[in-house]
Amino acid sequence: MRGLPGNSKEAFEELRRLILSGEREQLRDLRDRLSNKERRSQDLASVLPEALKLSRERSDELMQALRPAVEGSIKESIEKEPDAFVEALHPIIGSMVRRFIAESLGNLMRSLNRTLERNFSWRGLKWRIEALRTRRSVDEVVMLHSLIYRVEQVFLIDRKTGMSLLRVTSDFAGRNGSGMAAGMLEVIQALVRDSFATGAESGIEEYWLGELQGWIVPGPYACLAVVIRGDPPRELATTLEDTIQSIHILKGSALANFKGDAAAFQSLRPDLEACLLAQYAANAADRTGSGKNVRAWIVVITVAAFLTASAIVGLRNELRWRTFVALLNAQPGVAVTSDHSGWFSKPEITGLRDPSLADATVVARAAGIDPARVHFHWKDFLALDPASIVQRFQKRFSPPASAQVSSKDGVLVLAGSAPYDWLERVRREAKFVPGVSGLDDSAVTVVYDAASILQRFNEKFDPPNTVNASVVQNTLVLSGEASQQWLDRVRSAVSMVPAIKSVDTSKVANLDERTFQRSKSVIEKAFIYFLANKDDIGSDGLIALSRLPDEIRRCEAAAKHLGWNITLEVLGYADAAGDEAKNVDLSQRRAHKVGDFLSLCGFQSTALKPIGMGGAAKPSRTERANSEPAQRGVTFKIIAEPASAAR
Repeated sequence: MRGLPGNSKEAFEELRRLILSGEREQLRDLRDRLSNKERRSQDLASVLPEALKLSRERSDELMQALRPAVEGSIKESIEKEPDAFVEALHPIIGSMVRRFIAESLGNLMRSLNRTLERNFSWRGLKWRIEALRTRRSVDEVVMLHSLIYRVEQVFLIDRKTGMSLLRVTSDFAGRNGSGMAAGMLEVIQALVRDSFATGAESGIEEYWLGELQGWIVPGPYACLAVVIRGDPPRELATTLEDTIQSIHILKGSALANFKGDAAAFQSLRPDLEACLLAQYAANAADRTGSGKNVRAWIVVITVAAFLTASAIVGLRNELRWRTFVALLNAQPGVAVTSDHSGWFSKPEITGLRDPSLADATVVARAAGIDPARVHFHWKDFLALDPASIVQRFQKRFSPPASAQVSSKDGVLVLAGSAPYDWLERVRREAKFVPGVSGLDDSAVTVVYDAASILQRFNEKFDPPNTVNASVVQNTLVLSGEASQQWLDRVRSAVSMVPAIKSVDTSKVANLDERTFQRSKSVIEKAFIYFLANKDDIGSDGLIALSRLPDEIRRCEAAAKHLGWNITLEVLGYADAAGDEAKNVDLSQRRAHKVGDFLSLCGFQSTALKPIGMGGAAKPSRTERANSEPAQRGVTFKIIAEPASAAR
């Protein structure tokens, strides 16, 4: 008994599984159908076409809802891939364009023929006389004689209420006033109420109102009423029936549920305007034979030739004028604000002009226009655009062909190569040009002229006539004779002359050094004779000593120019006879004697160095007679050393 409840529960579960297994499978399939997107899409695709069809038959709400999305998708697709739409429309575009051109040319020729018939024929003259007699316009008289039919008014009438939902009229009907239109509408509404009150379908109803006739084309919810002048063909009825069917397809739901608001039908205006058709009789030329055709074609060809020639001349003049204005506006310092080509008046140009830059007459002649025929209205201004600044600079400085000039933010930029003199002038005067605030010549290669280099060298150093100068590869080569002072000045300052990097003075003779050596030789060869055993100068010695001061001064001056300090050694001698000590003392007194004399002549004692040399070497017995006087005297020796070493 204890196992019975458990057995009963298992049996119950088995029974429930057997009874509900089918429903469980269905629920599982339903859950899978709802959760599986692919199966749900297949189910929706199977019923979507029928749903769309039913929705369109009931109302146009779905079409209104889908229209923005479809239009946006098409617009986006055209913007992203226009080639696809071009390829799709390509097969029909050609035929459409050809048909349009053919119809346009045909209409043009027919209109031209009708115009010629009215103005250049007896028939046209009679029509004008009739218009004056009947007080009608010429167009109305021509229409009455050539019109076959014309649809003047089209009404869209609600069948239930007889109310006019939409009305369109031709231009001619609009010009003839609204009184007739109002009366015609009342007649049409009455006919609609009488003819279609029962709701039964019938054919086209026709009626007459004076010289006008009307057609009423019925539809399920509305009818199309037209007012026609003339004798229309039966093909017009087919056009009207197609139109009323198209209207019910587009606005069937709105027509069926019409409550008195006709604003929803304004979008049908193009459909109704397409019914405003007209047809005219063949032109007079077709009816009066080939003679008038020839005359008409002669007039057409003459007028066409005249118009073509006038158009060609006018177009050529206009193109020339446009070219002139474009060239003028492109000139630096010119801003054209307005222009008038003047077909029948004097051409005019108005704008701003920098007087220092632009000359409009030159541009006019270059464009083939006589500047005397153009009236210029200029207002002066200072052009600061880069092109104007560059042209103003070029006009003032005339740069060489090898130099390139540009302007950036007021800074004049030079490139290429240019002569030094021209570049120096630009550096001095560039900022005098209006609009130039700085100069950048870092990219310029300076070209030097040898003659100009020598001229600048001569102006700066004033070389003596004994010096010749030349320039070889930026080296100044000097030859001839020059002083040490001038050579030192050239060596120290020659680099200040542009294009000279070094100087070669190897071929220049130093005048100061030559003077020094010559004076030194004269001084050192001099000999001052003294009396025997005395420190008194002999007569010959006095003569020789009197000549020495000038020579010593020349030697000192030359040494000073050379940067040397000199010391004059005064060497005193005595003959070999006598005691040696006495000879040394005597030679010392003789040297001081000459030194004192030179000091009295203005020479510094520090530059004089008296030295007693003592007795000379004893000569041989045969030489004694001649050598003794030569041993009693004073000689000189010049010691030169650089001034810096002396300090």
